[in-house]
Formats: sequence, structure tokens, C-alpha cells
Amino acid sequence: MSDDGDRLLNLFGLAVALFIVVGVVGVVVAGLGGPSTDVAAAPDATWSLERLNDSHVRLTHQGGEAVPAADLVVTADGVRRRVSWSGVVDDGDTGVVRAGRGVLVQLYWTTDTGERVKLRSWDDT
Repeated sequence: MSDDGDRLLNLFGLAVALFIVVGVVGVVVAGLGGPSTDVAAAPDATWSLERLNDSHVRLTHQGGEAVPAADLVVTADGVRRRVSWSGVVDDGDTGVVRAGRGVLVQLYWTTDTGERVKLRSWDDT
């Protein structure tokens, strides 16, 4: 009788392990899909970044598609920085961020799903 209980317990353990493996494989396969359509829809715009002084960098939209300011994120060494943009950022619009010398400044566009797409990366080293 205890043999039947052990067999049942072993079958239950096997079923749980199989369920976990199938779940992990499903998650991995789902994450391997191609780039989302949001990434492909990143705005086609040209950006320049230039040092203003020891502590600030200017970002300039130099042409191409206009981009809603709310969709843009700027980081300095991975820390989000506030930019003085509002409304829609278009050709000739500039913004200034605090970033010391040797700091990596990156400009991202944010998709509708919250994914960040890097538009420009710059450092002055």
C-alpha cells in the first residue's frame, strides 16, 4: 500500500516539474519574437549633442520627423535628466541637460508600450 502512495507522489512530482518546464519554455519562446512594430516606428529624426560648459549639454533636433516631447527620455550615465522641451520637438528645437564632462548622454524615444529605443548616444571623452 505504501508503494502506491510513493508512486502517486512521484507522478505528482513529475507532473509539477513538467508543468514548470513547459511554462519556462513558453516564456522564453514568447520573448524571442522579432522586434515589435513600435520599435520599427521610431521617429526618423537627426539629433546633435554638444557641450555648453563643464556641467551642461545641449540636444538639438536637426531635421526629420517631429517628436512629442513626452515620448523623449534623456539620461546621463543612466540617470534620467529633465529637458526643457514641451509640446512637439521639431527641427531647430533645443534642450539642455545637466551632464558633466565624461558623462554618457543618451536620447531615447519611448514606445506606446513603454519600451525605450535609443536614438542617439554621446560622450565627450
